[in-house]
Amino acid sequence: MKKQLTTAMVCTAALAGLMAWNGHSAQAATVQPSATVQTNQNEQTTDTINQAQTANTDISAQTTSANAASVQTTSYSVKPEEQHVQVLAQSNQVAARSYGVDVASYQSTNMSGYAQNGAQFAIVKTSEGTSYRNPKASAQIASAKANDMMVMAYHFATFGSNASAAVSEANYAISAAKSMGLSTGSYLACDWETGDGNYVNGSRDANTTAVLAFMRQVKNAGYLPLIYSGAYLLRNNLNTATINSSFPTSIWVASYATSGRIDTPNFDYFPSMDGVAIWQFTDNWRGQYVDGNISLVPLTSSSAVTPHNQTNNTSKPTNNGGKRVDTGDPIATVSFTSPIAVWNAPQGKTTGKYLNNGSRWKVTAKSQVNGNWWYNLGGNQWVDGRYVMVTGFASIPENKKDDSGSSSHNGDNLSTGETNYRAIGRINYIPGYGVNLWYGYGNNAKFSGRRLQHGTSWKIFKRVVLNNGKIWYNLGGNQWIDGSYVVISQ
Repeated sequence: MKKQLTTAMVCTAALAGLMAWNGHSAQAATVQPSATVQTNQNEQTTDTINQAQTANTDISAQTTSANAASVQTTSYSVKPEEQHVQVLAQSNQVAARSYGVDVASYQSTNMSGYAQNGAQFAIVKTSEGTSYRNPKASAQIASAKANDMMVMAYHFATFGSNASAAVSEANYAISAAKSMGLSTGSYLACDWETGDGNYVNGSRDANTTAVLAFMRQVKNAGYLPLIYSGAYLLRNNLNTATINSSFPTSIWVASYATSGRIDTPNFDYFPSMDGVAIWQFTDNWRGQYVDGNISLVPLTSSSAVTPHNQTNNTSKPTNNGGKRVDTGDPIATVSFTSPIAVWNAPQGKTTGKYLNNGSRWKVTAKSQVNGNWWYNLGGNQWVDGRYVMVTGFASIPENKKDDSGSSSHNGDNLSTGETNYRAIGRINYIPGYGVNLWYGYGNNAKFSGRRLQHGTSWKIFKRVVLNNGKIWYNLGGNQWIDGSYVVISQ
């Protein structure tokens, strides 16, 4: 049963500011301890923070013309015209509200169909108890990697409420996962549910102690622990508050609104509880007879090098980053201390691909957004000009932008219009952190300087759906929140 909030319990948001219901007293849900979130235009910034999302697009061949022989390109084991961007961190991050699947021996070893249908992560069953290993797991993990999906694994528990047995199973799960190609730093879940002899009716405290013993062993081995179960067992047979205190946002919950095929989750049926990282919302996603999941928060694996966060970076680029030279061929040389991200549009979304420092790429177009140059490397593949040194700048065609910074060909900011929408929204992000409150929405959004903390609830007045499918909610006046981080509670 989802958590209910009565209208009387929720403070309204108006032009004067916002208040969140938190227990029996209203508190300002902002980083700064002010009583309201004010709409002071002088506090607005011009930078729109872009949430990173992965995609499966590689950069096509980037070659130079015959008179650019002096330009050195990155060394690869393939011919220059067959070059692709090197994936330095194999799908090391997926954004909130990304789809994923979980598979076992019942599913194929070919994961391409799931990826083509939009799955950005795969959770592979690797083991069960202390004697079973999924014979298809190695191939499924390899296929998921080949399809640029973030790879995770799960172990089916049979230890019930026995903490000593939980440690033994964790050691077995770790050994199996390593042997099947799951890198340390990846997510490794404990599937604790009824079935295959797992006894779930021990005391709540004993059950929780056993699960925590498993998770601690996983963490000590260098993996990121998750706990999977159905909403009922999580609420009644485990103490999720205790689990969250040791492993915040580590819950993978199963709860289906209806039986049969479900393509997209209905958040009116989301099993509201704290600490949820992933929601399994169907056992037949998009008619593929595979469990469908959606991430509630950004998921980040530390199994590979994590590129520097360029959006909030304060370090100065090295090796002439941002420098422009009019002479020579239109070549962008990556000039930063760590790999830089490839974006699908200027100030758009990251694609999950990264370019090494010192590598050089042919530039086909340039575009200026909020005074910053971006360079196109072919198709919907752009790099931030602050992190590259460019030659032949004068000869690069300019892709004009409108005053808002949106591409003239980019319809992300278009919508069917704002509609009245009365609901209560709960911020679902990471405990102890908040999400940005914006003035406006889409490409025109400006950061207000305020953040709404995880777990706080707000009254919603309007909703807008952009052409790219992204939802934004209005919290009063010109104050908007990205719907990716909102769970509708009422």
